[in-house]
Amino acid sequence: MVIGLVGPIASGKGEVAKYLRDLGFTVLSLSDRVREEVSARGLPLSRENLQNVGNDLREIFGGHVLAERTLELLGSTDGNVVIDSIRNPSEIEFLRHVLGITVIGIDASPELRMEWYLDRAWRRGEDGTSDADFVRANNRDLGLGENNFGQQVVRCLEMADVVIQNEDTKKHLLEAVDYYLISELGFSPEGTRRSKEK
Repeated sequence: MVIGLVGPIASGKGEVAKYLRDLGFTVLSLSDRVREEVSARGLPLSRENLQNVGNDLREIFGGHVLAERTLELLGSTDGNVVIDSIRNPSEIEFLRHVLGITVIGIDASPELRMEWYLDRAWRRGEDGTSDADFVRANNRDLGLGENNFGQQVVRCLEMADVVIQNEDTKKHLLEAVDYYLISELGFSPEGTRRSKEK
């Protein structure tokens, strides 16, 4: 089973990816391919550089380049896989064609996401710790002012097989993920946990 995760900045995708990793999924992130490129170019790992370089790679090598590079790392991985940080429709199209992925969208209100984003930025010592920084990064992430090779999270959410709203506690979010895994994908988180405990 291959699951793709999409969603705007600070929506809770990372929590879902961590949860699925705990259930035995191999987790790969398209953002890691961008981080590698930013480092190779000798640039600081700021959000703006990550956004610029990601767009640049897609423009030069095609909209699915990050998905293609991530796929190379899969090799002969057997078992379930999560591909995180999908931000462009071309990535979904490519991964659906090659791997038949199921795309889960995670979304939350802009107000909650701003709160979580600023809290995370302070804790991690990241750049962009003001409300204006969030608004600028978020607008770009969603696709405002971006061309077809840019970030298009709104369009990606429209292509998702399901969109889970993260408006409550982490427990509620993970329960919603469990429900989808069981009801739509026939995957039992509880059965997986029990078999790991044996």
